[in-house]
Amino acid sequence: MKDENKRECEKDFEENEIELEMLREIGSIGAGHAATALSDLLGQKISITFPEIYVVQPEDVPEALGLHEMPSVVIYKTLQKNHGCNILLAFDRREADKMLSMMAEHAFGLNELDEEMKESALDELGNIVLGAFLSAISDFVELELLSTPPFHVVDIFDAVLDVFLANLCLQSKEAVVFKTCFKREEEKIYGVIVVFFDEKLREELIKRGKIWLE
Repeated sequence: MKDENKRECEKDFEENEIELEMLREIGSIGAGHAATALSDLLGQKISITFPEIYVVQPEDVPEALGLHEMPSVVIYKTLQKNHGCNILLAFDRREADKMLSMMAEHAFGLNELDEEMKESALDELGNIVLGAFLSAISDFVELELLSTPPFHVVDIFDAVLDVFLANLCLQSKEAVVFKTCFKREEEKIYGVIVVFFDEKLREELIKRGKIWLE
């Protein structure tokens, strides 16, 4: 009996590892397209780090992401049919200011943006980058992913995250978190894409991914 239980546990572990690897690969496709979209916006080559995926208790998410106390600009969307699923694009605030300056010159042909234009530019940046991420995943697994318009918050990253974690705790006992970082040339941008998968979307992506593999 003990041997049977051990084999079952090993089988479950292997299946979970395969499913997480599948989510990582699916997310990596989206992240690659997001990096290309950001490259086009800034007029510079942007790459991504190897994506990481975590399964942790919701309260352990800040530690897993390693972004404590970072003054941040966070742009986010919520998937309309999966209200427990949020996708965040977060940048160090100083890096966000640099990118807005690049956007002003490359995308708008301006030396600088006024405060009102900066607000709009942040939402546009999030809409294009996160839109590219979701569109690539949607095309890959042939699953329509509709999202809300982008919203942005300027605050310490932990404070912003608390709002999403409160909702996450109500939705699930565990958080499945996807994270990838951007790099500009040889310099890290201090920017990340973070996805909180709800259980329904996670299962659907895995199911569609298996069909694609077959």
